[in-house]
Order: sequence, then C-alpha cells, then structure tokens
Amino acid sequence: MAIVVWVILALVFAGVELLTLSFVAFYPAIGALAAAVTAALGGGTWVQLLVFAIVSVVALLLTRKPLLRLMSRTPQVPSNAPTVVGKRAVVVIAVDEGPGQRGQVRVGTEHWSARSEDESAIAEGVTVDVVRIDGVSLVVRPSAARQT
Repeated sequence: MAIVVWVILALVFAGVELLTLSFVAFYPAIGALAAAVTAALGGGTWVQLLVFAIVSVVALLLTRKPLLRLMSRTPQVPSNAPTVVGKRAVVVIAVDEGPGQRGQVRVGTEHWSARSEDESAIAEGVTVDVVRIDGVSLVVRPSAARQT
C-alpha cells in the first residue's frame, strides 16, 4: 500500500513540475520514487520518510544550480517587432471605422493585424505610418505624404 501512495505522490509532484517548470517539485518527485523503492524493499515508514527527505534534498543540492545554468545558456531569439515602428506600410485589408476595428497591413514582406490610431476607417491600398505596437497589432495612421 505504501508503494502506491509514494508513486501517486511522485506523479503529483511531477504534474506540478510540468505546470510550473521551476525545477522545485521535480526533487520531491525523485524523493517519492526513492521512498517507493524503499517501501518495496520492506523499509518501515520512518525509513521511507527519511529516504524521501534525504534524496529530495541531496538531488536538489547537487543538480539545481547546474540545471539552471544549463537553462540560462539557451539562446534567446530577439523579436524584430519594435523595428516596424516608424515604418511605412500598405493596408491590404481595410480597417473599419470604430473602436477595436482591425484590418491588415503589409510592412515590407510581413503582414500584421492593424488598427487605426484615431479609430477612423482606412481603405485598402492606403499607405500608412506605423505609430506603435499594441499587443499583437500595429497602430497606424494614414501617411502624411498621402494626405497632401
């Protein structure tokens, strides 16, 4: 019976680790598996608890820093999103008038969801300036060169 309890506890800790990815619940999961093995070999409750505690702490002390160091070496890929601010774009799907109305613009070869800065309609084919990024959409206004 104790084996089943330890295995279930190990699965619960592993599930928590999968949800958090913080390398904290991983260690009690290893300790619970070691306690399950101890129970299978006939160790008493106090021995199981001792094995659980010792294996959890030792595993944490020996592996946490190297694992975190390894994870920090993962290359971060910077986004080029901020580079579109200030550029010109062409409306490929018209932006309707009104709050929250979106269309689509092409900046170079990329297509972006876009909305009008002043919530006015912008027709397809109009050249616009990218004012800023709001979430995953560009905020645009008709280009001054087109309005003159």
